[in-house]
Formats: sequence, C-alpha cells, structure tokens
Amino acid sequence: MATPTTVTFDGLAKSDALEACVLEHVARLERFAADILTCRTVISLDEHRHHQGNRFSVQVRLTMRGHEIEASSGPLVDGRYEDPYVAVNDAFEALRRRIEDQVRRRRGDVKTHARRPSPE
Repeated sequence: MATPTTVTFDGLAKSDALEACVLEHVARLERFAADILTCRTVISLDEHRHHQGNRFSVQVRLTMRGHEIEASSGPLVDGRYEDPYVAVNDAFEALRRRIEDQVRRRRGDVKTHARRPSPE
C-alpha cells in the first residue's frame, strides 16, 4: 500500500533525489505498521550563511489509526547534519523506533509493573 506522503522543502530548492529517499523510508515503515494513513515530512535548511557547512533539520509527522507520531533531527554542533540525507536517515530511524513501540503497546507486548502496596 502506498502511503500518501507530503515532502516540503523549507529554505532550499526541491530535490527529486531527496524526495525519493523520503519515499523509500516511508515504504520501509509500512513493514512495521500496515495502518499508516499519512506521512508529512519537512526538510529545512537552518543556516543560510555558508557555501558549505549549512545544517539541515528534518521533521516527520506520521498518522496511524488512532495515533500521531512525530520525530525530528535537529542541527547538531558536530556537523553530521550538513548532509541532508544523514538528517533524513536519523529522523526516520527515530520514527521507526517510535512506531515499533506503538505497535508493541497495541499488541499488549509491553510489560506493566505491578503497583506496590503503600505501607500504611
């Protein structure tokens, strides 16, 4: 099933290759949860001052049946997000972990701790 996906570029020109990378990540997420309804991704250029070394941030909002899950990758000081593909990969990796947690909760695979009786 092809999930309706919106990719928005903020502060940079549209890139077909970067959009294809996002679509590929969304297709991979469908293996973890079949009930994904929509996915909205915003890729932003945070710094406009340099010819090189500008940092990117990615925000992803995914809607599942009954839940909305968000993940993002913001600009790091170490320069990892100077490559927009690294920022996209990290944001979707965080989103995948959150989807897996949500699917586990839905199935009831998450352990709940028994409450200790309060001493009276």
